[in-house]
Parts: sequence; C-alpha cells; structure tokens
Amino acid sequence: MTSDDKTVYVLDSYGLIFRCYFAFISRPLTNKNGENVSAVFGFFRNMHWILEHYKPNCIIAAMDSKTKTFRHEMYAEYKATRNKTPDDLHAQVPWICDILETLGIPVLQCDGYEADDIIATVAKKCGEQGRKCRILSGDKDLMQLVNDYTEILKPESGASTWKVTNADGVEAEWGVRPEKLLDLLSLYGDTADNVPGVHGVGVKTAAKLLADYGDLDGIYAHIDEVKGAMQKKLADGKDSAYFSKKLITLFNEVPCPDIDEAISLKDRVFNYKEAADKMFSYGIPNVAKSYAELALGTGKASASGTKAASSSSSQKNTETDSAAPKVNLADSNNIYGNADGHTSIPVPVQNDTSSYKAITDLKELEAYVKACIEKAKATSAGNTLPLAYDSETTSLDTINCRIIGFSLCYEKGKAVYVPLQQESKDLFSETSYITPEEAFVQLAKLFSEPAITVIMHNAKFDLKVLASNGFFAATKLRLSTLKLADTMIISWLMNPERQGKNGYSLEYLAENFVGLKGIEFSDIVQKGQTFEDVPLETAYKYAAEDADFTLQVYESLTKTITDETFKQLFELEMKILPVLTQMELYGIHIDTAKLEDYDKELTRSLALVEQNIYKEVGHEFNIASPKQLQTVLFEERKLKPGKKTKTGYSTDTSVLEELSYEDPVPAMILEYRELAKLQSTYVQTLPKMADSAGRIHTDFVQTGTATGRLSCREPNLQNIPIRSEAGRRIRSAFTAPEGKVLISADYSQIELVVLAHLSNDKNMKQSFINGTDIHRATAALIYGVEPEQISPDMRRTAKTINFGVIYGMSAFRLARDLGISRTQAAAFIENYFMQYSEIKNFINTCVSDAEQKGYAQTILGRRRPILNINSVNKVEKAAAERAAVNTPVQGSAADIVKKAMIDVTYALKQAESPAKLLLQVHDELIFECPEDDGIVEAAINIIKDKMENAVKLSVPLRVSIEHGKAWGDFH
Repeated sequence: MTSDDKTVYVLDSYGLIFRCYFAFISRPLTNKNGENVSAVFGFFRNMHWILEHYKPNCIIAAMDSKTKTFRHEMYAEYKATRNKTPDDLHAQVPWICDILETLGIPVLQCDGYEADDIIATVAKKCGEQGRKCRILSGDKDLMQLVNDYTEILKPESGASTWKVTNADGVEAEWGVRPEKLLDLLSLYGDTADNVPGVHGVGVKTAAKLLADYGDLDGIYAHIDEVKGAMQKKLADGKDSAYFSKKLITLFNEVPCPDIDEAISLKDRVFNYKEAADKMFSYGIPNVAKSYAELALGTGKASASGTKAASSSSSQKNTETDSAAPKVNLADSNNIYGNADGHTSIPVPVQNDTSSYKAITDLKELEAYVKACIEKAKATSAGNTLPLAYDSETTSLDTINCRIIGFSLCYEKGKAVYVPLQQESKDLFSETSYITPEEAFVQLAKLFSEPAITVIMHNAKFDLKVLASNGFFAATKLRLSTLKLADTMIISWLMNPERQGKNGYSLEYLAENFVGLKGIEFSDIVQKGQTFEDVPLETAYKYAAEDADFTLQVYESLTKTITDETFKQLFELEMKILPVLTQMELYGIHIDTAKLEDYDKELTRSLALVEQNIYKEVGHEFNIASPKQLQTVLFEERKLKPGKKTKTGYSTDTSVLEELSYEDPVPAMILEYRELAKLQSTYVQTLPKMADSAGRIHTDFVQTGTATGRLSCREPNLQNIPIRSEAGRRIRSAFTAPEGKVLISADYSQIELVVLAHLSNDKNMKQSFINGTDIHRATAALIYGVEPEQISPDMRRTAKTINFGVIYGMSAFRLARDLGISRTQAAAFIENYFMQYSEIKNFINTCVSDAEQKGYAQTILGRRRPILNINSVNKVEKAAAERAAVNTPVQGSAADIVKKAMIDVTYALKQAESPAKLLLQVHDELIFECPEDDGIVEAAINIIKDKMENAVKLSVPLRVSIEHGKAWGDFH
C-alpha cells in the first residue's frame, strides 16, 4: 500500500488506551521499575501497525477533556455508572502523550469537550475540504459520522490489526444506515455512558421502528400505529429518547485552534528515533526496537517519513510485518511466569540455514550421537541436555505413513537431518542412505540416555510415526520411560486462550518467541508431491530447521517458567501423552455390518421426516438450502426471524430451537438435520476409517480446549449424542472383538462433585457423602418436600438447575428449557441459591477473583486467562463471567480424569493386566479386556480404585462400572 497524503487519520486515544490496558489485565506488563506499561506497550504496537499498513501523512490523537464537559452540565449522571479509572492506567496517559508529541503526532484536547467531539469536528472539516477522514475507534457513537468522506477503522477482536467500517458495515452491524444510527442509539440508550434511551427498546426493535417510520420524529408522529406494549414504552420514554439524542449527538464545531494546523496539507516527518528513545526510557524496549528499525529504514515505513516509504527496501526482513502481530493481545501473557518472557516478541527475520547438514553415513551419525551423549553427561547435576527431534514422513497418516528421515538438534543453529533408505527408491541409485534399522539403534541411545530430555513439537505425532514404523518394537524401548518435553503443550499451558488455528504451531512460536521465519513447506513440495520427492540438498535444510526451531522455542519458553504449579501441570500432561499415544495406536474395534444396517434405517427415517415436513409446509423444497428454508419459515409461515447473516436471516440450530416453541416445522428440521449429520458423519464414514483389523484410531487433542478437557477428532466421538436412541445405535457399533469384552468406567456427576468441593456447600456435600441422588435431593430442597415425594418432572427441573448453575444459566434460558414462565424460573433459581447459599458465594468469588487476577484456576492449579472479564461490553462481560465460574469446575474435572487415566494405565501395567484403555469420552473411560471373569474382575477393581482415588476431595468421587460386548450396552 502506498503512502496516503491527503487522508486524515484521527485516533480515539482513550478508547485505545483502555483497550490495551485491559488486554493485559491478567498479567500486567511492567518495566524494570515495576510500573505498569500495558497501555503504553499496546498503544504503540497498534500505532506502529497503522503507520506501516496505511502509511498516513496526517495522523492526530484526540484526547478527552481533563474537566467535565457540556454533557455533564446537561445531565449530572452522564457516565456516572462507569468504574473508577485505575491509577496505574492514569499514570500512563502522560507517557503516551509525551511519546506521541515526540513522534510528531499532534495531541488535541479541549476543555469542556470529549475526544468524540474533536473527532466530529475534524471529520466535518475534512468533508468540507473533500478529503477522506478515517477514525480509529471501536466506539459505536462515532459511527454516526460515517459518510462518503468518513470511515471507521475498528480494532479487530483480540488483535493489533484494524478493519475498515463504511456505511455498509454500519448497516450490517446495527441494521440501519449511519444517518439513522443516532436515532437508534437514542432509543436503545447506552449503559456504559449511562444514557437512558427508552426502557424496553432493543437494537432490533429500534431498527425495525426506524425502517417503518424513517426517524425519531417519524416514530412519534405515527406512535398510534405502533402495536401492543411497545406503544406504551415509546410514549412513556419520549422525553428520555429526545434527551438521549441530545446527549449523544456529537458536537462538530469544537473551538480548538490547533485543529486546522493539525490537518493542514503538508509533508510530515515522523521522528522515529527520538520516539524510540522515549519508549526505551519508559520501559517498552521491544516496541522501541520496532520504531528504531523504522528510523534505520529497515521497516516498511522509512526514517524520512511516510512519503518515502512507498519504495520498499530490498532486504528480506523489510517484508516482515514487525508491528502487526496476528496474535491475541493476551498472547503476551505467560500466566505462570515472568511477563517479560512473553512480551519480548522480536522482529522476525529469515532463518540462516548455513550451519545445517545432512548425515548419510552411519559412522557420522554414530559420532554425532556420541558427541551429544558426552555433552549431556557433562551437564551440571540435576539438569539434562535438551535434544530436539522431528520426523519427516510420506503423509500425515501416522498409522500408515513411512518415516523417510528425522532431524536432531542439541546446539542452537546446528541441526542435522538423517534421510533414511527407502525400499521404494531406485535399486540402481548410486545414493545410499542409513537404513531405518541402523538409525533406530542410534536414536535409541539418545532416547534412553538419562541426561537427555527429548524435545518434540506435537510429540504424539512423532511417537506414533516411530511406533508405526517399528522403532519401539525394534529397540525394546517403552513409551512410558521416555523423558519428553513438548513445546506445543508448553505454549498451550502458558496461554490456553491463544486464538487462531496456528496459535500453537511451530512456525508461529518460532516467529513470535524466537524471531525466526522458516522455509515454507509449500515452497519446496510441489502439488501432487510428498516430501520424499524433494532433493536432499533442499530437504535437509527444511527438516533440520524444524529441529532447530523446536530447540530454540523450548529454550525461549522455558526460561521464563518459575512457577512450581506449572511444572507439576506440565508433568501431568507429559505423563498422559504416552497414554494417549498408546490409546490411538491400539484403536477400538467397530462392527461395520451394524453400521450398514443402521444406514438403511436412517435413510428410511430421513425420508419419513422429509415427507412429514413437506406435508406440514404444503409443498416440497430443498431442506438443506438455507435460502429456501428462510422463505418457508419467515415468509410463508411468518415466523419472527432472529439474527441476520450475509445471506439472509439465520436458520442455525439456536434459531430453530427458539422457533420450535412457536411452530412444529423448525423442530422437524432439527430432527432431520440431526439424523442427516449422524448418517454422514458417523454411520457412513466410520467404516471407511477402520483399518484392516476393523479398528478405528481416533486422535485425542491435548491442546484443543482452554479448560484442559481433552477433545478428539477423526472421528469426534464426543459429539455422538449421549441420551438419544440414534446415539446409542452408533455406540453399539463399537464392539469388543472375539474373545474380548469392553469395560465402561464412568464418573458419577463429577462436575457437581467438584462444585460441592470447591464451594464447600454443606447441603450439596452431604448429598454426595450420603450417596443420595443429587438431583432428587436438590428437588426436595427447592420444593420443600421429602425426597420420596419428588416426581420425574420435579427431578428434571432440579437437574437442569444443577448443571445450569455451572454454565451460568439465566432465568430466561431455564424458562425456555423447562417450558415455564420466567417468573417461575427466577423463583426456582432464587430458591436454589437459598438452599445452596455457598454455591452463590462461590460464583461471586470466581468472578471477583478473575476480575482481580485476570484468570481462573483449577484444583490442580491450571490457569485460564479470562478475557474481557473487565469489559464494559455487557455481552462480553457476561460471557467472561460464565467462563470464570465454569473453568474451575470443568477444568478441575478434566484434571481429575487425566490423573485417573495415568494412574489406571500404570496400575494395570504394574499388575501385568492385559486390559487396555481405548477411549476417553467426557467423564467415561472405555477399556478392552480378555473375556475371562477373573481378569475382568481384577481389572475392574484396579480401575475403580484408581479412578475414585485420583485426587482427594472433601466429597467422594464415585465410579460406575459395567462390562459387555458393545459400548452401546452401557448406561
């Protein structure tokens, strides 16, 4: 993008300052003096991105008045509901202004006026001059300014990047064009600024009224046409609506003489070097470094100002978007260790591969292994030598792929790649490589050396590849004895909330924690090829780089780890890693004939549901077409549409569930979708996934959730419905082979047990100690009757509330789920907390702790950053509060299940039991065992003992165990 000479960029400074400060609230960034620099750091990271991406010639920072404004004179309660600004945020504002002025960016402030009014004045002047104005802000009030000349640059959620919002964008977000937004907000109000609006009028209602009547005046001119209770709400709130409009109308004639000079057309030079010096002095060296590079001309914008920046440097690292990290701002937090370790995000440069080498001679490999072991033995007592390992394969199918080579690295920048002899290679080729058998002998020496810790990235992949290619069988090494560290898991434990699918990838970590950009796989492997087709002179650099990056990422991440709790959690994750690996390698048997029979039944069922839908609707249509379904539901059947998408009104599951209370067709569509999904996802797909022995090998994901729960994929067995007959039929196809049985061990109400322990609520604890039915006991308490008088419906209500509490269920949701009034639902919840008062206290404590610390914590000390816990956005805040309560409960249950899996596996092995752990699905473990009563009974005793004693709580953990021929036979 070339430099932008005429456009004026005006920054809502306080908006960005607050956003950056609270982005790091879970672990505030501090300088060497212990002063909070979160806002300064985030502010100038964002500013750098704007400077590099848009190359503005004219940029202004607007600041709020230090005194009260004319709006406070109009309305003393204006913004009165806002929390007091933290002192350590206030302290950073003068630093930011100092750096801005040093940089050459004018700071505009006018007594009696808000920054929004200054921005409105700038926008008006730009329009009069025929110039574009871009407002950098996430504030909805400023969207009323959007027109042909004015756009909004909104910060993207959780990132340092910004996105343009024009008039179409405003309409997509609010349902009205910018010129009507002021009237919409006058009706809707603004709780953040304490603007009253009209009570009971939401955004969608306001947009609909404006669509019907044009503007606020039009609505009140036709108020007699408004139907029902809304007419009264509007009538009662008329004065409030017009008063709100006065409050939020932006004043565009601020008498600030500096504005004209600030937006004048002239070439500007930004003082990058001087600003960098200021940043160093305030304690944000890494941001300072990126501005210093601009001063040297090695960034995208040069030292001579943005005008000269359009000619790019030929140096490779100038193509690196050094100040535009595609990371969540919370990525800068290591919630266990020193914040400096995660804020030192260097400017990535292309990696130097000149010291890498390929080893094709066995003697050379033996010498390398010997040197590595000698160095390891020379390490100081209590320490081990980190040795990075990475596999190269013919495919990502760990069960069936061939290993074609591996790379090793124990010295930064000096990695080696060992290509292996392949049977498929040309027999007459003059090139001879080390055979897998020879290489495995040397690899085993390294893996079994007590003074070496083997470092892998996504270790489960490499371990499965080695196992599938005969490494463990040939060397007699056991998975459980390896001393391993996995950089993917380390980075996930440090921040389990990192956003984006590549947030834990080696490439991402190398760029953001080491500052190195590597060779892209797509640059060396052409379409239709595999890595085996890449010439060795290219392949060894790519492969060796992976090991080198793994080692450097490991050293970068672990140098900041000082917390003993983290080390214990990491040990737990490393212990379960070989357990999961063995589970995946062994797999579980399926009966394909059962699935084929059920496939035919589902086809008939789908046809029947389809005909019922057509009969109810009155004609045929494409049920799978969202557009045709929109027509049926919202035009023909006149149902009230919900949220809107790019292609019309949404027909997703949540919308159809809501509509099911009004009309039978949405419920029938949901049934059709569920059956169709089960058929395509499981019934027709599972047989294709089975190996030659009829076993399926699912992939358990350790880093897939923020709470620590395991997830699984290919196939995702956790999504098979638990209670439905369709789900049972699918699970019935998971069987024990001839001569074997399956054992199911299921924790009873583990999340409620954890809730009782954490809350220390005497009523709930007593129910579990007595071994009574918790839902019946809860029903007895909230209905005030004896347990034997509880009906199934009463128990169902109690069960819904018990589990709903963990997930922050509202009275509205409870009313909907139970089909009762909201008043009844609210009374149930109130009575529930009267009987379980400590649970209410526990919820409040979880929220307040998260607000103060920025994270939630499990029984074993696992921490999850609670993003947006201090957000002024009510929706974001509510979601964060639910996560703050849910995480200690769900995360603790996950920790217990993992600990149990480890304990059971090792106990069975120690007892020389042939029983094997196959699956973990939610709170249930599935084992396979020889069909021998004595062996089964012994295995059950071990499983029950280890699961019930995995972690000592103040209430007992109870496990129900069954055994049979098929998974669907249980509970």
